[in-house]
Formats: sequence, structure tokens, C-alpha cells
Amino acid sequence: MQLALALPAIFLYLICTQQIWRRLRSRAAGVQIPCGRDIALLWIGALVLHALAIYTGIVTPQGITLGISHAFSLVGWLVALIVLIALHSSPVENLGLILLPFAALTLAAESIFPGTRVLDRPGDLLLATHIFISLLAYSLFLIAALQSGVLWLQDRQLRNHRPGALLRALPPLEHTESVLFQIIGLGFTLLTVAIVSGFVYVSEFPASLHPQQIILFTIFLSSWVIFATLLLGRWRFGWRGRIAIRWTLSGFFVLLLAYLGTEIAVTLLA
Repeated sequence: MQLALALPAIFLYLICTQQIWRRLRSRAAGVQIPCGRDIALLWIGALVLHALAIYTGIVTPQGITLGISHAFSLVGWLVALIVLIALHSSPVENLGLILLPFAALTLAAESIFPGTRVLDRPGDLLLATHIFISLLAYSLFLIAALQSGVLWLQDRQLRNHRPGALLRALPPLEHTESVLFQIIGLGFTLLTVAIVSGFVYVSEFPASLHPQQIILFTIFLSSWVIFATLLLGRWRFGWRGRIAIRWTLSGFFVLLLAYLGTEIAVTLLA
């Protein structure tokens, strides 16, 4: 059942990516074409099928299955959903060139390598809530990392005084930077909630905590400090450009390290 849903979802993701690439090439040539309804319909169709595939893979008669492949598939679905929602107010469809194939790849991985860990203990509802909020925060920071990459390309071309076709196809640098900090602000809020919910889970179920998880939780706190410093620097000192890019990527890679470490530790300890 999951494979029957996953295959058409992957196909729609790839078709949508091709359509976005075609539009960006037209814009680079000087032809301004807005993100049309055809792309939105393809995108929505892929998300619906992806969501159904995730549901059939995670919700089982034995309980909620949550392995590494399921978690990454959920991240892929969340980033695709967030960017689609953002399209209503910001021209960020260029991120779909990377995020939509990424979502397709995570869905393929989930279909080929299903998880085996089942949440069935008394504290699993709280744990599942904590995991979902953490994944949502991670998805936002993944988008922020890609947006900072776009910002780096724009900044580099402007500094070299070579505004090529790529620069013409992208939104103004100031807009890209503004969207970046909006994403970081929302992601930071969710990361804060995830860390607080993690403390609540630990306090209610201390016996379930392992030394490896304490180390990984410390890494999560480190990423929180990095993003808090970035937002403070933006508010107090007007940080932007390359400073913002370096801090964003540093925080994302620390968060990625913590997330991957957590998934591996949970799998080994299950």
C-alpha cells in the first residue's frame, strides 16, 4: 500500500521540480513568469500522497513505528509543505529545486528501508509530541540553511560585480535575507519548545535517559545558543550578509549532528 502511494508522489515531486526549473530559466532570460497554478496543483498532489504514505508506514496495528527513514521522510514532507505555504507571501519557489527532490528521496528511502521501532510505552505520546516538534524545527532550519546558500550566491555575485542570469532569476538580496531571518525566528521558537518538552519528558521518565542522550541533548542546547546569538546579533548589531550566513550554517550543522546522533542512539538503544 505504501509503495503504491509513494511512486506517484515521487513522480509528481520530480515533475514539479522540472516545471520550477523551466520557469527559473525563463526568468533568467528576462521573461518574468509567476509561479503558476499548475506547479501548485502538482505540489499539493505530491504532498497529499506523501502524507498518506507516511501515515500507512508509521501508524501500524502494533503502534507508532518511528525509525530513521520515517523521520527523514517526515522532514522531507514538512519542508515541502512549509515552502508551499510560504509561496503565498514570498517568492521562494527556487528552494523547490532542492527540497522537492529531497522529499522524493526521503519517501523512496522510507519505502525501501521501513523502520522497526514501535512507541508503545506510557510516555510515548509525550515523546512522539517532542519528536514531531523537533522535526518541525529541524525542517525550518534546513530551509534556512538552503536560503543562506541562496543568499551567499547573491552576495558573491554582487561583490564580484557580475550580476549574471542567476541573480536576475532570484528575488532581491534584501528580500532573501528578510525571509531567512523570518524562517530562523520561527525555527528558533519551535526549537525552544522542543528543548523544553525534552526537559519535561526527562523529568517524568528519568529512567529512560541514557548517557549518550545526555551528550546529544547538550549538543541540541549548543545549536540553540548559536541561533539565539545570531538573532540577538541581528536585533542588536544588525548582523547580515556573510556573518548571518556563517552563523546560520554553523547552527544548522550542529543541529544536524545532534539529530543524526539522536536517531542513531535511539535505534541502538531500542
